[in-house]
Amino acid sequence: MMIGVIFRPSHIEFEHSITVLHSMNNTDLKQLRRSWLMQGSIPESARLANLSKPVLNSWQRCLQFGLEANQKSLPENILTGSNLSARVEQRQELIRLVQPNMTYLHSLIAGSGGMVLLADQHGVIVHAIGDSEFVPKADRVLLTKGASWLEQHRGTNAIGTAIVEGGPVVVNGAEHFFETNSFLSCAAAPIYQPDGKVVGVLDISSDARVFHPHTLGLVKTTVHSIERQLFSQSQNRYAMVISVAPSPEGISSVINGLIGISEDGLILGIDRFAMGYLGIGDIDISSLKIQQIVDHSLGRMMDYGKGKTAGNIHQLNTYTGRPLFFSFQYTKLSQFDAATSTMSDTAIAKAEPDSIVESIEENVTLRGVSKKVIDKTIAQNKGNISKAARILGVSRTTLYRYLKSSTD
Repeated sequence: MMIGVIFRPSHIEFEHSITVLHSMNNTDLKQLRRSWLMQGSIPESARLANLSKPVLNSWQRCLQFGLEANQKSLPENILTGSNLSARVEQRQELIRLVQPNMTYLHSLIAGSGGMVLLADQHGVIVHAIGDSEFVPKADRVLLTKGASWLEQHRGTNAIGTAIVEGGPVVVNGAEHFFETNSFLSCAAAPIYQPDGKVVGVLDISSDARVFHPHTLGLVKTTVHSIERQLFSQSQNRYAMVISVAPSPEGISSVINGLIGISEDGLILGIDRFAMGYLGIGDIDISSLKIQQIVDHSLGRMMDYGKGKTAGNIHQLNTYTGRPLFFSFQYTKLSQFDAATSTMSDTAIAKAEPDSIVESIEENVTLRGVSKKVIDKTIAQNKGNISKAARILGVSRTTLYRYLKSSTD
């Protein structure tokens, strides 16, 4: 692991985010839960069973909330009237974006006895589409517009647990903490904005007797489409948009990741696929620069986004040695271009390409990188300034100059 490049395993990498499904039936799960609550600790049978970790973690949180699995009187925690109208109005932009996706998703499951729900980042359901025969059953447990499905209000459930876990979750039958919800089978995934913030949760809920393991795949695919729409809406904030994939064919497919950077390479927006490929997390957005992750000059990457080379595919390595394929496209005039244009044509003609890139990078590359990140990079490389400079994407002279100015 290196440092400004805080490389960390991504819990949201798409191909590894499917929650493990189990083979236990509802009766076994109910007995397991009752045994656990009586013993006050997780029975060995739970560890041996193929029960997903998110569910076990959620059960523990429910106990800490003071919830009881068989309690009959449940908190309503539901918005109505003007309060509900205000909440829906606040989320109107999200609802308008997601609604067509929900309608299409419901068309795929229509007639199977289920519904598609959108909750906001606080777990409150703000939009729902469902089969007429299932809606009354859902209403009885407040699986309805205006209700909060945070874990502290509804126990273990797909919406609330997905918010806490930060990724896709299936909660099937008796995996729900409250026994009153054990007739449900739910699959949900959080919807992330390009800046790494959760803006909502998409959920499919149905009768547990008709649960299908592919339901989570439908949810995840739909969420991926929504997140790409959110990225597109933010595109004018970026100086350049970068596509990344593990193969050249992937660049033009549904598996390509998207990255939006500023003029100095700072990652301002990124989708879940790209985060998984690069091995970074939400905390790194607006902290890391692309040249701290990809073993390539910022100047050259900027050049790839210009003119006839824009959109071409380039194989580059990350600093962890992972080969990936990238394409680059400018979305607006960048400070990099402005800096280049201030140099005379004669100077550019006489200078070596690397020296041009270096002179520009000296002005922009360390901008926005915190002293803490720079110090940590140097420390992790045991004071090797040359190596630290390479990771940070600047020349050794630039880093020396920065260190001198920061101590003056």
